[in-house]
Amino acid sequence: MTQIFERKDASVETTYNEVQLNIFRDRYAHEGEQFPHEAWRRVSAAVAEHEKTVALREEWSGRFMDLLNGFRYLPGGRITAAMGTGAGVTAQNCYVIPSPEDSRQGIMKSLNEWVEIQSRGGGVGVNMSSLRPRGDKVKGVNGTSSGPVNWAQPFAFISKTVIIQGGSRRGAAMIMLDCDHPDVFEFIHAKETPGVLEGCNVSVCMSDAFMEAVKNDGPWDLQFGGRVYRTIQARQLWDEICEAAWRSAEPGIYFMERANKQANSGYFETLISTNPCGEQPLGAYGACLLGSFNLDSFMVEDAEGKWSFDFESFRRYIPSAVRFNDNVVDLSHYPIEECADSQQQIRRMGIGVMGLADCMLRMEIRYGSAESVKFTEDVFRTLRDESYRASIELARERGAFPKYSPEYLERPFIQRLPTDIREGIARYGIRNCYLLTQAPTGTTSLVAGVNSGIEPYFDFSYLRSDRTGEYTVSSRWAEMYESADRPDWLVCSSDVSPEDHVYVQAAAQRYNDSSISKTANAPSSHTVEDVKRLYMLAYDEDLKSISYYRDGSRTEQVLYHADTKAKGEETPAEAADAIKAAQDLLLKARVPVRRRLTPERQSITHKFRVGEQEGYMTVGMFEDGTPAELFVNVSRQGSTVSGLMDTVAMLTSYALQYGVPVAELASKFKGSRFDPAGPTGNPQIPIATSIMDYIFRWLELKFSDDPASQPTLIPADQVAVSTTTKAREHEVPSGVGCPDCGDVLFYGEGCLQCRNCGYNKCG
Repeated sequence: MTQIFERKDASVETTYNEVQLNIFRDRYAHEGEQFPHEAWRRVSAAVAEHEKTVALREEWSGRFMDLLNGFRYLPGGRITAAMGTGAGVTAQNCYVIPSPEDSRQGIMKSLNEWVEIQSRGGGVGVNMSSLRPRGDKVKGVNGTSSGPVNWAQPFAFISKTVIIQGGSRRGAAMIMLDCDHPDVFEFIHAKETPGVLEGCNVSVCMSDAFMEAVKNDGPWDLQFGGRVYRTIQARQLWDEICEAAWRSAEPGIYFMERANKQANSGYFETLISTNPCGEQPLGAYGACLLGSFNLDSFMVEDAEGKWSFDFESFRRYIPSAVRFNDNVVDLSHYPIEECADSQQQIRRMGIGVMGLADCMLRMEIRYGSAESVKFTEDVFRTLRDESYRASIELARERGAFPKYSPEYLERPFIQRLPTDIREGIARYGIRNCYLLTQAPTGTTSLVAGVNSGIEPYFDFSYLRSDRTGEYTVSSRWAEMYESADRPDWLVCSSDVSPEDHVYVQAAAQRYNDSSISKTANAPSSHTVEDVKRLYMLAYDEDLKSISYYRDGSRTEQVLYHADTKAKGEETPAEAADAIKAAQDLLLKARVPVRRRLTPERQSITHKFRVGEQEGYMTVGMFEDGTPAELFVNVSRQGSTVSGLMDTVAMLTSYALQYGVPVAELASKFKGSRFDPAGPTGNPQIPIATSIMDYIFRWLELKFSDDPASQPTLIPADQVAVSTTTKAREHEVPSGVGCPDCGDVLFYGEGCLQCRNCGYNKCG
């Protein structure tokens, strides 16, 4: 790839390639900046402005420039986009807003905060578990609740369609729900419907009690507001989560109770949600700013060509990063006053790393091996210890974070710190409640020219598709990887087992006071049972979260192997066709796999009348014309029947997508008897014993293999009930039981009558 050299002074050590420059100019450049080091000067000077004297500002501007130079340290993208620009965007990367108050006004307040944060460049998360379940009574308006999934939809829509964060990117969002909420099953499957909750990540918050119930095959209560709505087996919910992740990589899971038990702020704050990528759990109005050390910049080569990591140099730069971020806490713009107050009280930052895989490759260490786990631990232990020591020194100079109290020393993570650090905190306090976070570092690592976060390489030459276009990213290892004598240590994500991903993540988590954004990649052959074992391994290894992706489980993704088309292998569209074919085979084999609908599909809408009740049914179809989903709209009807028909339609849709034949469904539901019932005006179904009876008889006729049996679509103006029809003149049985004697009622003289006891519904 073409190298572009630019040096304006002796302090600039770096060369750039086209990918680095394209991303930098698209995301982070300000007013004519062409090269990253021009942004470093701007950011260094702006962050040093917080120092008290001119001399200190000059000193720290130079030291911050030295920190950023050569991509040693990459501030979070929001910091680079905000500092020194004068723009009203936030330098904080992450926010969490309180769970909405369970009212229309409360939800609208939360949505307003959501918009304000995202429009200023911050990623934001929310836990919707405070909203009552779908169908619950709303006394004030004599109606029913839409439920948290429906209320979450406008939040997701805003993120995907409306907001361009800080003028440079689409909104980043996380929506979470607790594992004991009555609507958790709906939440798990919500994104399987095109258009629902698109534009955000979704995760289920797991409790320790739930995980123990899964292990012991125990019961699990789904509850809200102190009321148990139903009790299930915990493994039923666990299985559905794992199956959904196997199919589409969502929802993610987050062990929120564990995070709260280990939280440094646990004595004054409850963590309720995470930021969009899951690495930062936060309380209500919590905020965090991020930054990452480029580990590859600390690699040194000896005279024999052997590489090693320079831990001493790494240690020296960590205090500068802590001071840099602490300054940004005070300099940042905050979209909401409550977020500013929270961050000033806690002074949370999240320092992590990128380029871990590059270091392992230089040192010829196989990712996922015991040696790689040890190296990961050594790096994160060093980062932890020196960050905490630096924050203690800042507390001596500037004071401890306002929420600090001696209880801080009793928190589990603090208890595991070396003795000298705990003694320093006891004597001086600490400036920052949290210091560490492992972010995904997607675009910032591309700008730095190294691999992202603590991930292995996706591939050593791959296609990336983003807002700057589609382009090839190649690494220095590409040619060696393709050679016949490739060494064992030269691996990419497809060579690493999902379990090895977990072991490396666990090594980092042990020395991280917040959490970690990382994906456990799995081959397409991975099974649902494999997912269950992997997720349980993540829990047993004390992770706070796990994200999972099975190769080929999504038809759209950011990264593709570069040789996909060149080698005549499957394109993404061909892979999708192959997945569909495999699903069809599984359906024929009676394996319960859900068949996916395309975003656009053909449908039929049929107007009907049963007795005196009008309605519409819409049937969406698969590409082969078979029924796939059902919607029923019963007009001018009370909540009981309309709610029942909504439920029937949803269950029917799931059954159809899991391969249950229409004829089999019809055999179970035809003949259902309840009001409204009666004549229909449809000559092929003249009398229906209920709306459900009509719907399934119509479906059976319409989608029968015999064309002669298919019902005629009657024009809407001809669908009517007349009191002079032959059906009523000859007293047709309704299928409805008499409330007095239980005998079947007949239609006669325009009303329901009982031949046995003389009951007449019309009086």
